[in-house]
Amino acid sequence: MIRDGKESVLSRWSRRKLEAEQALPTVEPAVPSEIEAEPSVVEAEAETKPVLTDVDMPAIESLTEDSDFSGFMSEGVSDELRNLALRKLFQAPVFNIRDGLDEYDEDYTTFEKLGDIVTCDMKHHIEMKEQKRREELAAESEADAADTVEAEAEAELDALEDIDDEEEFDQSTETIPDQEAKNEQ
Repeated sequence: MIRDGKESVLSRWSRRKLEAEQALPTVEPAVPSEIEAEPSVVEAEAETKPVLTDVDMPAIESLTEDSDFSGFMSEGVSDELRNLALRKLFQAPVFNIRDGLDEYDEDYTTFEKLGDIVTCDMKHHIEMKEQKRREELAAESEADAADTVEAEAEAELDALEDIDDEEEFDQSTETIPDQEAKNEQ
């Protein structure tokens, strides 16, 4: 990609990058004599300090959040003991601060018992249920009363019909002998 007879953008970028690298003086880091001597000091200290083991560690139960847990990071300490110590360390309140943003952070399996405390809302729900129960009983008793009244009315009608039937029967039986007497004449 050459523009107006000039070099391309990529070749210009590459050339300038190489020039910048060549322009920087090669500076070798100055190493003070203390830094050179330091590895031997560290090695000497490592040789003089004994490696801590499980026997050298304090009991897990005696540790607090202010205790020094660095000894448990030694190479001679078993993984099980190190894990127990870290578990004890991370159970400290310093590491268990909740930010309140996690919805499922809290333990919702245990609830405070209400005991004798009945809230206003609970009282309202109890009253509403009791009122519904009373309305249902009243509706049932009205239905029963209506059924009873209806049954009594039907019984009275049946009785009246029976009486009417008997009267008709009586009238029909009376008229039959009269007609027989007329026929005999």
